[in-house]
Amino acid sequence: MSRKRMLLRLVLKASWMRKDRAFTAFLSIAVVATMATVALTVYSDLEGTFSREFRSFGANVIVTARSSSLTPDEVQRIRNIVGPKSEVVPVGYAVVTGENQQRLVAAGTDLRAFHQLNPTWSFNVDSRNASGESIDSHPWMGTRAAESLIADSGNYDLHYGSKSLTIQRGPVFKSGSEDDSRIYLGLEDFQRLTGLHPNTAQLRIDGSPAEIERQIQALSASLPEIQVKPVRQITAAQTTVLDKTRSIVLAASAVVVVLIVVCMVATLTSAVLERRKDFAVMKALGASNSAVNLLFAGEAALTSVVGALLGFLVGSVVAFWIGLANFGAAILPRPDLLVPVVLGSVLLALIASTAPLRLLRRIHPAGILRGE
Repeated sequence: MSRKRMLLRLVLKASWMRKDRAFTAFLSIAVVATMATVALTVYSDLEGTFSREFRSFGANVIVTARSSSLTPDEVQRIRNIVGPKSEVVPVGYAVVTGENQQRLVAAGTDLRAFHQLNPTWSFNVDSRNASGESIDSHPWMGTRAAESLIADSGNYDLHYGSKSLTIQRGPVFKSGSEDDSRIYLGLEDFQRLTGLHPNTAQLRIDGSPAEIERQIQALSASLPEIQVKPVRQITAAQTTVLDKTRSIVLAASAVVVVLIVVCMVATLTSAVLERRKDFAVMKALGASNSAVNLLFAGEAALTSVVGALLGFLVGSVVAFWIGLANFGAAILPRPDLLVPVVLGSVLLALIASTAPLRLLRRIHPAGILRGE
């Protein structure tokens, strides 16, 4: 029998004969691997997850024409730069007067696209009425605009200079922002009333804060005739939440790993003390310190590999559940993390073995076998 096969048999036999110690070490490594898998999987998916979550907060970049309005060519160039995953919704604004001469801000846009850009706005009706019509087919009124404009009448008139437009009352929305004082019209109605074209575009750029900043710089460089401003509240909040969440995940994982390593050191040290007679006999029969150390380190490494494989599977399931429970979207397993998790677990096991290995080298066969 070759020396490698003999060493493997000794490692397996030692682990099998001392199941309690082996199971404790195995469980410790499995916990470390589980925490590492969860942390790395969630960490790697955080940017994408938060980007999806922050999409519901509306536009994160505002583009304004330096001249009177945005041309269709400029809007198309903006779409080409930000890419198909981002949303670009042109919006025109004008100050109009109501029936009682109250001044209001009217906005004209593609209501369907604008609704998709602001999915968290709440309306006083369902997204479709009893006849099956979408709320996007009627003008919207903010809650404050609705209070000041009309009471119970079905239609109302808006005036802009010498032009007037009779508008059918539509759904009332609440956004929690200054938009609650505005009226949103379809783009055709807005242009028929004011004769104006959109002078602003609201953008929802998909990506991390750094990617959003790069897109802003690209827009400013390619289109000097427009003004590009980020919505600081959204981009700053995304950056802050992302950084804090990453810090919490890493800090919690580091604390758990340190505690588990301490537990493993205690477990492996106890294993050495329990088996000191066995190691003394091996040394008395001619085994070198290197051979004894290799046997002990091999046991720790084998246990860590098996524990890491189990921990990776459990950690992937936990990360999947965390995504569903907290973000409404599953965080898929990352097979590319398997090798780093296994190698990291083996490394931790070997680090935890350093103190027991020093103790192992101090074993003197004569003294141990005499019962000293």
